[in-house]
Amino acid sequence: MVQSKASQPEEVIGSSYDQNKFELLALSENSNLSKTQETCHAETIIVGGGVIGCAIAFELASRGREVLLVEQSEIASGASCAAAGMLAADSEDFAHPLMAKAAHESRELLHKHKEQISALTGMDLGLRRNGFITPFRSYGDLSKYKDRRNTTSGVQQLWWDRSTVQRKALWLNRDTYGAYYRSLESEALPVSLTRAYARSAEMMGARILEGVQDVRLIVDKHGVQGIMTARGEVCCRHIIIAAGLQGEQLMHQVGGTLPSSPVKGEMLAVRFLTDQAGGRPDRTVYAEDVYIVPKANGEVWIGATSLPGRKDHSVSANSVQRLLGAASYWVPGIKEADFVRAWAGIRPSTPDGLPYIGKYEQIPGLYTAYGHFRNGILLSAITGRWIADMLEGKSAEEIGIEALSPDRMNRREVML
Repeated sequence: MVQSKASQPEEVIGSSYDQNKFELLALSENSNLSKTQETCHAETIIVGGGVIGCAIAFELASRGREVLLVEQSEIASGASCAAAGMLAADSEDFAHPLMAKAAHESRELLHKHKEQISALTGMDLGLRRNGFITPFRSYGDLSKYKDRRNTTSGVQQLWWDRSTVQRKALWLNRDTYGAYYRSLESEALPVSLTRAYARSAEMMGARILEGVQDVRLIVDKHGVQGIMTARGEVCCRHIIIAAGLQGEQLMHQVGGTLPSSPVKGEMLAVRFLTDQAGGRPDRTVYAEDVYIVPKANGEVWIGATSLPGRKDHSVSANSVQRLLGAASYWVPGIKEADFVRAWAGIRPSTPDGLPYIGKYEQIPGLYTAYGHFRNGILLSAITGRWIADMLEGKSAEEIGIEALSPDRMNRREVML
């Protein structure tokens, strides 16, 4: 087994995220607030410092809302740091039309955020729009692919025949039958994106606190009252659960049943030497059996396995062999590239494949934003907008996301 943990697998480019800077003095390391002390207050508390939580903090702070984000470890230390960072709105096969629509909106919104974040912080998200290629070995493979796709409506794509592939992607297998090219597809460095969201939110007034353990939600008959942590108590009006796999546990504290299950994914990175540059892909390959993503930090990422129920962060030699074999078929130059590292991440999946986004009606002031599975990076921007709109009074019906309501599980139980 190749042992690897999901901790910052990318080289962060641009300004660094200073994790020691984000401290809330009222919740110092040596402080346990007693009943006689003044309790801290924040209008809105976000629990979870992955890309979803940080995108929500960014959106709320940009609207002038008072925000405190608490993270049990470090910003971008969970699934966000293990992601490939693909914004595959056209290439992904979404199970629900709402998700497809949201993916396209979120991809464009992320590019708008890039400009705002760059102007505000000078940080580089590694966000690039170089397009994705989905290649096929034969006409039969193409036909099967078309049969499996739920829909292609609204998808921006071009068909490249064999000669076009050989002309436009010299590094791709010369035996490729043909490929779809989707020019609007993009990818980012996930840790850079998450940290940039956090840094931008902080510069607009949000408070961010890492290393906050033992978070417990405080609610009563009137709704949300705050959180209690190992460092003390913070009162608030709203709590947003954006804690990935920990979201289910937090909801259990208040009697909520919003199940999620772990799905382990393994990835690896290679780097091409200068004299191998001709064999390095300049666009993402989004094939049926593998994806190959050239990154802004000079690496090429290859992924990913899908192992339901697994929560360990080890990477098996068999997985490395399989991924390298599939990737080197499409991009033969990978055989000569330098192996850099392998890592694994745990992604939260829900029973119906839809994330829990919205107001938890049984407890006033409580909102959820978790269960994005493999599309957390892609859907981060739109999730932040939706949650911010809800806190400003819009309903799920007005926004058009009733299907994502966390209360859908309760409704199904009643129907059964």
